[in-house]
Amino acid sequence: MMKKARMKIEDAVTTWKRSNNGLIRIHIEGKESIRINSFIQQRAASTIKLLLAIEAFRQIDAGILALTSAIQRMEKNTVGGAGVLKALPQLTHIKVEELLTLMIIVSDNTATNELISLVGFEKINECAKNLGLKKTVLNRYMMDEIAVEKGIDNYTCASDVVKCLREIYEGSLLRKSSREKIMRMLEMQQFQHKLPARIGSAFQAANKTGELQGAEHDSAILMRGNETYYAVVLIDGLSDNEQGRRLIADIGYLLSSNI
Repeated sequence: MMKKARMKIEDAVTTWKRSNNGLIRIHIEGKESIRINSFIQQRAASTIKLLLAIEAFRQIDAGILALTSAIQRMEKNTVGGAGVLKALPQLTHIKVEELLTLMIIVSDNTATNELISLVGFEKINECAKNLGLKKTVLNRYMMDEIAVEKGIDNYTCASDVVKCLREIYEGSLLRKSSREKIMRMLEMQQFQHKLPARIGSAFQAANKTGELQGAEHDSAILMRGNETYYAVVLIDGLSDNEQGRRLIADIGYLLSSNI
């Protein structure tokens, strides 16, 4: 039963709000659901990379792309923020599988932009519709500050991110082998300072974070024996990002210790 976890998480959110600002969206699914403003749209940050991974593997399954294909990097796609490719300009060609791995495990923005160019905005957003994502749209490349200044951004909601996690773990759009490849990437996630930070050894986590100035997100598949939980916490409007990170870690702990 998740009743105890729900009460603990709701209490933690209420307490946190007394001394912090931020718009909190939560969607947790297991044997029951915990939802707090889970259908409200907000900035996606790097959680949008889950959708991109799904569409890339759909194209791989269809024979449009190949994991082993090496593509030539485009200078326009090299950007700052998270990732390692920006520091490796001498690496002029890179395989599709390597781009996907870097996009997930270190949230590499340059790898993400290469994949967006390869997969296509239209196909990514078409995939969102096919998955039944109501509030998710990819409108810009990663780190495109000019677009952001014009009010162009990428959006999602907590419930949509849960649908992406479900598709990866147990969906029908992708082949089982493709879903397993994404899962392995998520399990190798290097950023585990939010939802997985304090979940304990009984749980295994496969997660994808997101962050922007004023926004802290995490999305995770939490597994314990035959039990599976999907947890998404999106926080925007923060004046202090660290306070958002701490709350998300607290929510991970309260969930794992009360179910």
